[in-house]
Amino acid sequence: MNTLASRWLCVIAMVVPLIGQNRSPDLKQEELTTAPRIWTEEKLRDWANPVAGINLPPKHLSEAKFYAAPIDNLRTYPVYHPDYEPPGYLESLRKRGAEPMIELGRARNRQGWIEAGRRVFDELDAPQTRTSDFRMVDYVRSREALKKHPTRMTKDGQLFDFRWVVDKSGEIKLAIRECSGCHTRIMPDGSVISGAQGNLLVPFPPSANAMLSGFLVPKEPGEELDSPADGAYAAFGVPWIKGDIHERLKSMSPQEVQALADSDAPSTFARFNGSPYFTTKMPSLIGVRFSRYLDHTGTHRNRGPEDIARYAVLVLLADDGSIGDYTFLTEYQRTLRVRLSDDALYALGMFITYGLQEPDNPNKPDERSKRGEAAFTRTGCIACHTPPSYTNGMLIPVDGYIPPEGAATQLQILRGIRIGTDPGLALRTRKGTGYYKVPSLRGVWHRQLLEHSGSIGSLEEWFDRKRLRDDYVPTGWKGPGVTHRAVPGHEFGLDLSPEDKAALIAFLRTL
Repeated sequence: MNTLASRWLCVIAMVVPLIGQNRSPDLKQEELTTAPRIWTEEKLRDWANPVAGINLPPKHLSEAKFYAAPIDNLRTYPVYHPDYEPPGYLESLRKRGAEPMIELGRARNRQGWIEAGRRVFDELDAPQTRTSDFRMVDYVRSREALKKHPTRMTKDGQLFDFRWVVDKSGEIKLAIRECSGCHTRIMPDGSVISGAQGNLLVPFPPSANAMLSGFLVPKEPGEELDSPADGAYAAFGVPWIKGDIHERLKSMSPQEVQALADSDAPSTFARFNGSPYFTTKMPSLIGVRFSRYLDHTGTHRNRGPEDIARYAVLVLLADDGSIGDYTFLTEYQRTLRVRLSDDALYALGMFITYGLQEPDNPNKPDERSKRGEAAFTRTGCIACHTPPSYTNGMLIPVDGYIPPEGAATQLQILRGIRIGTDPGLALRTRKGTGYYKVPSLRGVWHRQLLEHSGSIGSLEEWFDRKRLRDDYVPTGWKGPGVTHRAVPGHEFGLDLSPEDKAALIAFLRTL
């Protein structure tokens, strides 16, 4: 499985009022249907948006190569802290043997697909990480090791970031979660918010290298792995940009590359095609159906559950960074070694689109929040963050980018609006489209970080004019070697009175 292209290659720091006009039709509640073919040339043709600076969309794995890979469809199981593991638990899993994650080829109604997708979201692991190496198995079964290197734990004692897998040989192996790892929030009381902004605890213990090495593939069979410097450049280099900041990666020592990876803050991740210099926060997937585009920079269209499924293929399996004549991985590295079934992918798309729900909000409307709602309307926030989804689903060009002629007829772009957001991710990375999408404000109360890079740690901080100063110290992501910097972005609400500002924040927390 070529998840190499969705990771750091050599280090790990571990997607909203209308959908676009080409939205796929909703599945009626009782209508039975089998999974559609997800990865087709026809549906992929106009799915990705062009990359700024080269004005070409990224390439994709061909339909034929995708479907030539064998299917992985193994069920996985929770890993418990030693104090919570049921008696005889591992032996009971061993007796069950390998079981399918979901039944393939079955016709389901809408709710059936959503429930199947819930299982896929909860159970999907990264097959490259499966291991029976005693060093990692002993770690998750040792109270002392878990105390020294803590990992997220739910109120019922699950070590959330790991799963047990019984492979086809009957051997029990330990693996790392996939989608739900970055898109689930474990609250202080151990409760779980599925689909929310992740709060993954990194780094994993040193012994986790036994698992993470599975992501690394040499250029050709039998060769040495890429050096950390070469791997980092393959992940982030943007050679068509003059003065590309990522050129410096080529000459970095392994220690320098590791330090660059370690500069990410909790809930942020320098994703493949992104950048450690312009990182991204882990987004909440709840309410993604209200967005016309996916990713902070609107890299791909969202026309419905099938596009969510395609995005899962891209992120988990098939993204190799190829754009125009530029390639960053060899044919051998780009080979897809295993894939998900269309059933699992479609179910996952249906669950993320329709099954993820906002949790009960403890912040209830009151007189102060009503005053804040009036301020929200008065200051113009409502124009972009339109109720009830609190986004208009559109793209905003960044400073320094002029959309190509005809772009406005192909994309939903806010014309004549520039809000001063840092353009680095949108202009200086392979994820850069020249735009940021308008985010939804629903569920902002349970997010740890705000702003596309995760620089801001609270609504109070976002509405503090001090963040615009060069000597400001962000509470979230700062950047490699950075101790202080300005956090630019729209200034709506910054000049409200202290009372109105507090009321506005109270209102936003009720959404």
